[in-house]
Amino acid sequence: MTQEDMLQALDKVAHLAAASKWERLWASPLRYAEAILFREIVFRQTRKERSVWCRTFFNAPMCLLLPSATDIYLTGGKTHPSEIRLARFLIRRLREGDVFMDVGAHYGYFSLLASALVGSSGKVVAFEAAPSTFPVLKINTQKAGNVSAHQLALSDKDALLTFYEFPKLYSKYNSFYVTQFEGEKWFAHYPPKTVKIPAARLDTFLSETGLRPTVLKIDVEGAEDKVVQGGQASLAAQTPVIIMEYVSQQRGNAAHQRAEDMLRALGYRPCRIEESGDIQSLESIADHLIESRLDWDNVVFVRP
Repeated sequence: MTQEDMLQALDKVAHLAAASKWERLWASPLRYAEAILFREIVFRQTRKERSVWCRTFFNAPMCLLLPSATDIYLTGGKTHPSEIRLARFLIRRLREGDVFMDVGAHYGYFSLLASALVGSSGKVVAFEAAPSTFPVLKINTQKAGNVSAHQLALSDKDALLTFYEFPKLYSKYNSFYVTQFEGEKWFAHYPPKTVKIPAARLDTFLSETGLRPTVLKIDVEGAEDKVVQGGQASLAAQTPVIIMEYVSQQRGNAAHQRAEDMLRALGYRPCRIEESGDIQSLESIADHLIESRLDWDNVVFVRP
């Protein structure tokens, strides 16, 4: 697909994301009914996920475990406005031969998008720490010759660390820190289990592999500061574009603030992603979230 084809296909995802339930039902009646009935009836009774396949808006086959990622199953893409804008940014930014690193890849949606954009001469490196999620990422990326998937957390030390895994419905919240979710209504009904996982510093990984990332995406549910801290030498020397999920103060963003402070000290400046996929410099991320009425957003950090 050309860049223009991808952007037009993404516009259709955005249209469905903003549509009513009836419009989404009309767009794909059988699939919509199947997914909603499974989530609201079958999963509530059995708490067993269902493995399904779909095609993304950029025409990549993708395995999902419903009810998680139902939006991708129904529309071919992630439907939160921030994720739609991030997809537009990647389509406009990534080029043949680039190196994209996806820290906290989950099922691999953005890794697969990057794979299509960087081509056979580029590389995608996907990291997913959760033992129960990584097999899905592996399935989704195993046929992409330019993608390598690693069951590894990036942190501030090379060690085995304690990690918390939620059931699949809430697997996107898998994290080193669960106190941030204790106030959520679902937390008591879907408690996490504790596992030990391997972790490495970004500096260590890049030194051992010789890779130089063009774009680095970080989505690690409250451990953003650990990722940046463990990669400061590489970030200072290589200056990749960094995309980081950033939550509001109300959701507890101390780790994000520490990561921002470290990046600013390295000369990076934050930018918001416009609807077009272009970026615009930000003076204050906190003010941006308040003015945009968002409790989280993907923020791009660039170093002039």
